[in-house]
Amino acid sequence: MPQFIYLSGCGYYMAPSFAAIVERPDSRPSAGDSAEHSAEDSGDGALSSRIEDEPEEAAGGLKGLKRHSRAVRLACLAIREALQTASIPGHAPGGKSNDIGVVVGTNDANLEAIDRLQQEAETYGVNNTNPGLFPETVLNVIAGQASIYFGLGGPNVTISGGDFSSVKSLQYAADMLESGSASHVAVCIVRLQPPAVFEGSIRYRAARESVVALVLSRLPSGGSGLKLRLESVTDLPDAAATRVTDEQLPAVLAVKLRSGELPSGTSVIYADAGPEGLLAVEF
Repeated sequence: MPQFIYLSGCGYYMAPSFAAIVERPDSRPSAGDSAEHSAEDSGDGALSSRIEDEPEEAAGGLKGLKRHSRAVRLACLAIREALQTASIPGHAPGGKSNDIGVVVGTNDANLEAIDRLQQEAETYGVNNTNPGLFPETVLNVIAGQASIYFGLGGPNVTISGGDFSSVKSLQYAADMLESGSASHVAVCIVRLQPPAVFEGSIRYRAARESVVALVLSRLPSGGSGLKLRLESVTDLPDAAATRVTDEQLPAVLAVKLRSGELPSGTSVIYADAGPEGLLAVEF
């Protein structure tokens, strides 16, 4: 995993309260702060914690997307934007297969569909529910749908890593690139607030919604990209180093790429990786 790879594309949808934190570095909470406290401390409590509905025209060209869950719609729209900014066409000319992989990190993308299926069963009976809802109740539906919509022929994987889903997803994608099983990997981190029925009954709950897609590549795509290296470390070498939460990491990388503010010289961002220590992202 310590080999250099390239961040070549990004796309994202973020709740206003989350975007305010990511785009204002001085307001980012430390890794030890709770999500609720960080929202209060940043002064963004009045901002919505929910992603605004995607514009109608955004789904243009993605046939049948409207019938899917909100999680699938937002993820596919973010992945499409990331592929476009990376100049990756997706479906190969002439129907040839490609080796572009998908890694989705999420703990909650299937909860909306589970709730809807339960409501239909209670209203119409278990034998009269909409059969189209059942596939959406499976956690890996986003990775599968993205592979279908964009013709991505590489491995598609879903990682549910609790508080460390972003780090584990990026590490897995980097390993795929290094092993040669994919030339590009679309990584999509999906954090959505659960339906009210799940309040108090799930372990990992997103306080602020975000759907962030990143394209990682073995080589620069289209001659551009942010060169970086991922490496596991056990200690923070410098108390003044930039440290972000797992929730913030993909969004910080996306904003950095989109803004064009590439770091001068070598800089490192650290994110908590649970018992493994820290993930160092070196530019």
